[in-house]
Parts: sequence; C-alpha cells; structure tokens
Amino acid sequence: MLLTAFVFIAILSGLVLVHELGHFVAARWAGVKVEQFSIFFPPHIWKRRGKQTELAIGLIPLGGYVRLYGEDSEAKGTGAFNRASVWRRLGII
Repeated sequence: MLLTAFVFIAILSGLVLVHELGHFVAARWAGVKVEQFSIFFPPHIWKRRGKQTELAIGLIPLGGYVRLYGEDSEAKGTGAFNRASVWRRLGII
C-alpha cells in the first residue's frame, strides 16, 4: 500500500513537471517573463532564485504552477503577459 502511494506520487510529480515545463517554455519563447516556477503547492520546502525566475518545490503534491509577470495586473513594459499578443497568450495557456 505504501509503495503504491509512493509510485502514484512519483508518476503524478513527473506529469506535473512536464505539464508546467510546457507553460514555462512557451512563456519564455513568447518573450514573457516567468516570475516563479513551482512544482507542488505551498508552503514551499525549497526555493532558489535564478537569473530571472524563482524555482520552488512545495509541500502539497497535487499540482504546480508558473507565475507570469503581468498575468494578474496591469503591468507595463517588456515581458508582461498582458502585453503579449492574443496568439502568444493562447500558446502559453
């Protein structure tokens, strides 16, 4: 039973990683700044700041997320999600 739960979480982690990596790569390709890339949900047990993006691993293994600059605000300037073309935003989402 414990082994089954471990295998389930390991497979789910791999799927979440690949899925969120797709959003990350699409955003970077479209010229949108990625503020945070996180596998699992907070509270975070590990964080590291890269050149442009904060990488994090959360405690709750039910998903992940990619936080984009300008995703939920009226950000202005280069690299903002809300300033990208509709086609680029659709590709990222």
